[in-house]
Amino acid sequence: MKQFNRVFALLFAVVMTLMAFTACGNNNPPEENSSVEEFSVTFANTSLNKQTVEKGSTVARPNDPTKDNCIFGGWFNEANFQTEVQFPITVNSDVTIYAQFFNYKEAFKEARNNTIGDTVPGFAYNYTLNVNATYNRLSFNGNSVGSAKYSKTGDVNFYDEHTNSGSLFYDGSKYQIRRGTVLQTIALDENDNINSCKVEEVDNNYKYDSSSFAKAVFTYSDDQLKSISPTNQKNIYKLNTALNFSSVIALVGNYVNHPIVARIIGELPETSVKTGMFVTFSNGKIDSYRYEMTIDVSNLQFSLVYALNITDSGIAKTIVPREFAGLALSSSDIQRETATAAAFVNAFRNKTQSGYDYLVKTGVDYGATTGEINSTFDGSAFRKVDNGEVYFHNDIEIDSDYKNSDLYKNAGIADVHVKQTRLANGQVHLIEKRVLADRTQEITDFTPGDNTSYYLFDVLSHTGTYTFAKETTDNGVTNYTFGLSNSGVAELLTWLNASLDLNPLNVATANVLVYGNFVAKSIDINTGIIVISVKGGVLDSIKITIEGDATTAFAGSADFTASRKAQIKLDYKLTVNSKGDTFEPYETVNAAK
Repeated sequence: MKQFNRVFALLFAVVMTLMAFTACGNNNPPEENSSVEEFSVTFANTSLNKQTVEKGSTVARPNDPTKDNCIFGGWFNEANFQTEVQFPITVNSDVTIYAQFFNYKEAFKEARNNTIGDTVPGFAYNYTLNVNATYNRLSFNGNSVGSAKYSKTGDVNFYDEHTNSGSLFYDGSKYQIRRGTVLQTIALDENDNINSCKVEEVDNNYKYDSSSFAKAVFTYSDDQLKSISPTNQKNIYKLNTALNFSSVIALVGNYVNHPIVARIIGELPETSVKTGMFVTFSNGKIDSYRYEMTIDVSNLQFSLVYALNITDSGIAKTIVPREFAGLALSSSDIQRETATAAAFVNAFRNKTQSGYDYLVKTGVDYGATTGEINSTFDGSAFRKVDNGEVYFHNDIEIDSDYKNSDLYKNAGIADVHVKQTRLANGQVHLIEKRVLADRTQEITDFTPGDNTSYYLFDVLSHTGTYTFAKETTDNGVTNYTFGLSNSGVAELLTWLNASLDLNPLNVATANVLVYGNFVAKSIDINTGIIVISVKGGVLDSIKITIEGDATTAFAGSADFTASRKAQIKLDYKLTVNSKGDTFEPYETVNAAK
């Protein structure tokens, strides 16, 4: 046993010596541990494969995942989608990111909320409206180009401007300016003259034109959005809404300045009108919206396209609206300008001797094939005031579409040329100017009044309260421009119905009014202004321009005995002449002829 132990010890010593010799002869250091720490990146709610990356590596945003009948809504750090992932991400531990998906309806509502929702500080958009119509082979068109801005901050919170052109639209521009809860709507004609101005109180959250074709984007509630579905074009979705057909027709009527086209569209069954609403959105926000309407019936082909593009969302820019120099909108400023202009008018009225020429054109258009119903009153008026007595000589030429062959058939209405005169002896005569021989009659029951003594002059007493005032001076002429309200126009048309006598000879069997039996509350004007011009410190002219709609009827007429919506127009111009400064009442009827 001792021998075995000695041999084992010897062998062990030899092995250890060899190992020591080998170690001493090796110049290479021992190998270190080369293992690398790795972590996983999991893409929850998707079919994307898990990634394994080294610690400290970055992961870029992957391609958007897809899911049937859904739209990808973004990557989030939490399963309840609270914080959006900011790519690239640096991986220092196992990471799970969560893909959010919406069905199409949810995606649209989410995009809408992100674009124009209550938490959005501001946004801007551009829009166009293009209309084309062919009626009985006659072609018409209308175009509108506009832009709008909204901001929670600053003096101006909402601003919209658009310009109309074409035969189907009212030419000119319109501006909406919201400061706080006050909204100003200012309309200009094609010559950049203000033709209407309205001031109204609106909600504090007013941030778009509520009458636009884009209600589906701006105002529709969840129950009005029935569904949204993809089209065969990438990223374009079709909206199916609870859109009220009659409201769309009314909206078209507000834009289309052609009663025939507007009336036909309004009378069509809903099944003959094709409509479509389309929206695009990306990165959780709305990019664009388009509304289309087409009609193809026997005598009318009509197409309308409204397109809107969001240009900025989430940006509260300072809004700088157009300035309208000299525009007075407060009640006190308007009253001050009114008093100044009225002083010139009253000074002329109080002159001992005076004269003026006038031209008054009225129009009522139902959009029927008979066309517009017109009347023209053209002539001059002279007067002299002596000891409180007013002597006058009114020359009146009447041309209208109310006569026997037109609206009031066989009722005795005719185009006439008459003169109303008060002679120096106080007698009042009516003279009918005829080709072969004039006819005269004395008015024995004459009662003095503005309708004769100041023929068509006292319009300021019948135009109500004005909506704006503006004073401008150019080439020595100062113009005082005032805006008429709907109620003011109703008052004026009532006065004109009484003053513009289509039957001065009292021979007709019908009671004819130039504007018919209109409903005052139905009046809705697009243009309503009165301009008082002063030259050399004295009255030079008075002009009135009105365009709008009203419901009216003509009792006993051939065509329009039932009340219907019609387009109404008025062009009134009274110009002071110098001949009236020397006017003396005529001594005899023959002299007055």
